[in-house]
Amino acid sequence: MDIASIVYRSADVDIPERIEIYVDEKAELEKPQPQPVRKPRPVRLSEDACEQEAHSPEPLPDAQSDLSFSTTKRKRESYDLSGSVFLISREGKTLDLPIPSNSRHDPLNWSPWKTGAAMVAVGWYSATALTAVQAVSLMMRGIKPDFTKEMTTPWSPATLSTAPTLFMGIGCFIWVPLSLALGRRLVFLLAALIDLFAILGAAFSQTFYQLLGCVCLLGLSEGLALSLALLMVVDLTFIDRRPHIIASLWSIAGFFGTGSLGLVPIMSDDGKDWHLFYLRWICPSVIALLLAFFCYDETYFKRPTVAFDGMIIMQSATEKLTIYEDLEAESDIYRDLPSFDAEKRGLLHRFGLARSPSASWEAFGRCYLQMFFCAINPLVFWVLIASAFNFAGMMFIGATFAIILAEPPYNLSSYKITVVNFSSGTGGLLAYVFAGYLFGKALTFLSKRNRGVREAEHYLVGYIVPVITGSLSTLFYGLAVHNGWHYSIYYVAYGLNGLSYVSLSIANTLWVTEAFPRWAAPALAVVTGGCYLLSFSISFGLVPWIHAHGFLMVGIELTVLQLVGGMIALPIAFWGKSARQMIHGRWANERSGALRPL
Repeated sequence: MDIASIVYRSADVDIPERIEIYVDEKAELEKPQPQPVRKPRPVRLSEDACEQEAHSPEPLPDAQSDLSFSTTKRKRESYDLSGSVFLISREGKTLDLPIPSNSRHDPLNWSPWKTGAAMVAVGWYSATALTAVQAVSLMMRGIKPDFTKEMTTPWSPATLSTAPTLFMGIGCFIWVPLSLALGRRLVFLLAALIDLFAILGAAFSQTFYQLLGCVCLLGLSEGLALSLALLMVVDLTFIDRRPHIIASLWSIAGFFGTGSLGLVPIMSDDGKDWHLFYLRWICPSVIALLLAFFCYDETYFKRPTVAFDGMIIMQSATEKLTIYEDLEAESDIYRDLPSFDAEKRGLLHRFGLARSPSASWEAFGRCYLQMFFCAINPLVFWVLIASAFNFAGMMFIGATFAIILAEPPYNLSSYKITVVNFSSGTGGLLAYVFAGYLFGKALTFLSKRNRGVREAEHYLVGYIVPVITGSLSTLFYGLAVHNGWHYSIYYVAYGLNGLSYVSLSIANTLWVTEAFPRWAAPALAVVTGGCYLLSFSISFGLVPWIHAHGFLMVGIELTVLQLVGGMIALPIAFWGKSARQMIHGRWANERSGALRPL
């Protein structure tokens, strides 16, 4: 049978429908490895060698077998390396990996309409949650007079702007592991429900602490859009299309989320009536919850091994594909799959509120252990530090431009100041061109030049644009404030900063999920959540830093820090593959937080 026909799902074979089952992860990991009657061979062995072994009463000598496999190994030297994927065939065709199963529950088998609806649900939630959590900083004109110093002690009204950042980071560390225990859909619905309750609570808040608690919950629910939403999108897409889809989520949802901040002054009487804004924002939050319930089905799916006609297609939890040819019809390798009874469908399942059959509380606990390992992993820790430098640049501009433009010599109105947010959103939208379309072209070129194998290090190309634009944004902003340049420079600086932040977020998502697919979930939680926790800490030192050094020097210092953080990608591009092999260590077989269930 032609392997290409299997990969492209054009083979004329009948694959029986598999029953959706719950796999006891712990029991499966403890089971002894199957021992086939005769050792299965990868189909890459030459046909002559296969023919010789098939008619030989004794197995081929080990030396000859090893030589045949080593020849193949040299051609695809990274085949067994986690994070490297044989993606493009010799004919130049891009393979649709992972291979969809024949189950109707497999998200890769969904119709374009169903997939598009799920994407819209995730994007709408991301945009509306982003607007809700950032709107409070634009309504301080109405919030400050409502609460006296005694009413806010020991905090201050500024805490309403900084506290959500802390809870965004905390949310990343909650939603990602929880999705491994309950499934993506149930956690998505829970976050959307919390977001709606927080909006309702803020609309009817009477005290400072009530409002503070509600905006913290808004930050917590926004944490899902920054972490788990990306894994949900990965579940829906093939490997070669992920750069475009992830770039679309970051760019388009970020553009509408940031651009909608321009509606805040209109919906709150120029920021004076903050209750009115939250009352009016209930409608978008209700729509987000309805879209999540009706349009997003469960995507955390275990893609089973398929065995037929002497061919065994095995897809690991890290989306590594191996196709074997077995000579014995009764080989034990066919017994690798457990045989469980059909899952009982209860009332919760009928209403779409049941736990995913692939979810596991074991994976939930192990995910936190993996987070610690990822935090000390040099190839992940570097991303965290580089992201923190970039986010510090965003805070440097975002936390000060409104104050500067409202004072002499600019004296701009609140509406003109709000336009700066549009420039940041526009920069984020442009990130799709650089970090989505052009980046995807570069990845295809590098894969073809590497004999069809896409290495994780190819994704490091995506760091070039965010490092350059992020450095220029803080440099331009520092010079503009110091020299009193025209206010249009502020628009340019914040636009470059938005382009840098979104591009960096896209590159981070692709790097940590593709370089370490065994730990994709915990690595993404560490990078995104850790970045926001660090930025919350930086917010306390930003004002003293500016007072001590001035805007010009802080802008230059942030420029240097971003360049130094980004340049670490250069040695990783050359030695990253061997470094990944050494770093795996004792955790190499731990896959609880992988892209796929075990």
